[in-house]
Amino acid sequence: MAAGLAQASATPPTGVGSGELLVFGGQSHDVFLGCLNCSQYASSSVSNQFGAFGSPYSATSILNAFGTYGSKYSQFSACNEYASYPPVIVDRAGNFYGYLTLNEYKNPTRNEVVRAWLAGVCMSH
Repeated sequence: MAAGLAQASATPPTGVGSGELLVFGGQSHDVFLGCLNCSQYASSSVSNQFGAFGSPYSATSILNAFGTYGSKYSQFSACNEYASYPPVIVDRAGNFYGYLTLNEYKNPTRNEVVRAWLAGVCMSH
């Protein structure tokens, strides 16, 4: 990404479809981690820095570098290149779009916009 690192975490990935893409984490993928492509002002958006899913201090945020879902070391994290249980991306109907992960062996999302966004997010913390 050519944009600054701060912008990478503040701007939701665009061009990833018209329906809401939801992120779920945990071993059974039963922990809601926010909406991937919602407006940054939506309360459920991963890009809402004041919300539970976009705050760098929230336990349910992939933007929390020290949290379960954003750490470079947690087995449940999008930012761990070796995560065993990275978050999944699904739509409201439950259709699977891949894992939200830097782990190339865990069927990461094929969407290059999302992958570039995640790489920027993970590099910024």
